[in-house]
Parts: sequence; structure tokens; C-alpha cells
Amino acid sequence: MKNLLFFITAYLCGSFPTGVVIGKTFYNIDIREHGSKNMGGTNAGRVLGKKAGFVVSFIDVIKVFLPVLIAKQYLSMEAAAFVGICALLGHCYPIFAKFKGGKGVSSFFGIIFALDFLLGIVLLVIWKILKHATNYVSVASMLSCFIITLIFFYKYKNVKLLIVLLALSLFIVYLHRSNIKRLLNGNENKVNPNR
Repeated sequence: MKNLLFFITAYLCGSFPTGVVIGKTFYNIDIREHGSKNMGGTNAGRVLGKKAGFVVSFIDVIKVFLPVLIAKQYLSMEAAAFVGICALLGHCYPIFAKFKGGKGVSSFFGIIFALDFLLGIVLLVIWKILKHATNYVSVASMLSCFIITLIFFYKYKNVKLLIVLLALSLFIVYLHRSNIKRLLNGNENKVNPNR
């Protein structure tokens, strides 16, 4: 019963449509009608500007980070990771936004930061390095999820946690299938279009 309460609460927290709320409240813009039509931080940054994109991404991380961090105090690390899955599913399929949400990257960050803050910082550094090296946010996001999953396993030697994080990484790749198609076609958005 306690676990179920955590799962439901996490899903509802994850469902908060940050990009939509900020876009409509402060810019009178529904970001789902512009750019990639995604309500995540990357599209918010492109449509509303870098500052708004950062705020959206930060809140999207926090809305997953907090439920997982609290769950970790009362449940096992594996169970806390499942709480993170519920929050991530809320972000990707939000009940408050017709079940059309983001691509889960910020949620994944929130899960890692809550489970191990130091590895969360490592993940952020890896993502930034890959973003600079590849010039693609989508590539950096997908690869960094798999890399931190392996690092997590190396540190904790926890097979159950490995399976959970690996499944989440694969799910994030699935959510980026349109980005992968654009990458293969050579028309994916670059961080620096001049490169």
C-alpha cells in the first residue's frame, strides 16, 4: 500500500506540464504548437529562449528528483528507482496534458541525482561533453543515459538496478525515434548550426 502511494504520487508529480505552464503563463505561447511540438526543456529553449529552457529543464528534473529522494528514505534503492519510473512516465504521458509529454531525459537526470547525487553530477558532465563533441542534444542525451547506467552498475554491482536503468535508457531511445530518423536523414537540429 505504501509503495502504491509513492507510485501514484510520483506519477502525478511527473505529470506537471512545466513547459506548457511556463510558456502560457509568461510568454502566452503553447510550445506544443511550435518547434518540435514537444513540451520538454529543449523545445522550450528553442521556442521561448535559453533562460526559459533552463527553467523548464530544472523544474522537470526537480519534479522527479524529489519523489525519488523521499522514496529512498523509506524504500529500497530498487523500489525508489521504480518510483522514478512512475514519475518519468508521468512526464512522458502526463494526465494533465492529454498524455502527450516530454522525452524523459530530464526525468532520467532526476532519478540519477536522487539515487546518487555524485553520479548525477557525473551524468551532467558526460552529457555536456557529448553535447559539445557531437553538436546534437539528442545524441548526447541518449548516449549519456547508457554510459551512466554502466557506471552505476560498476559502483553498486546491483543487477536489478542495472535492468531498471537499462530499460529506462532504451525507453528514452524509443521516445527519440523521430530524432534518430532526422539524424539518419541529416536534418536533426544542431546545438550550433554553424558547425
